[in-house]
Amino acid sequence: LLLLAALMGWQLLLVTFTATAAENAARAASRANGTGGDGEDKGMDALPSWLRDEASVAMSGDKADVTVTVPIVFPGVSTDAWTVTRSAEIPSG
Repeated sequence: LLLLAALMGWQLLLVTFTATAAENAARAASRANGTGGDGEDKGMDALPSWLRDEASVAMSGDKADVTVTVPIVFPGVSTDAWTVTRSAEIPSG
């Protein structure tokens, strides 16, 4: 029972960290795009390397949308439905 509680706590930590990382990446992408850089590359670079394989960055004007699949610690659980999407828009100028 204690092991299950520890795994659930770890999973909650992963969800929270993934959401924070996606938000930071969206801000970095929007900021880079607003200054004339490649927002998609900067957004992907802002993510930790272990989250990049299951992530995508999409730009629409100054708005960046970052979608990341949350890592799962429970064996046998599909990760297809466990995604986090965060958006940021930092106006250029």
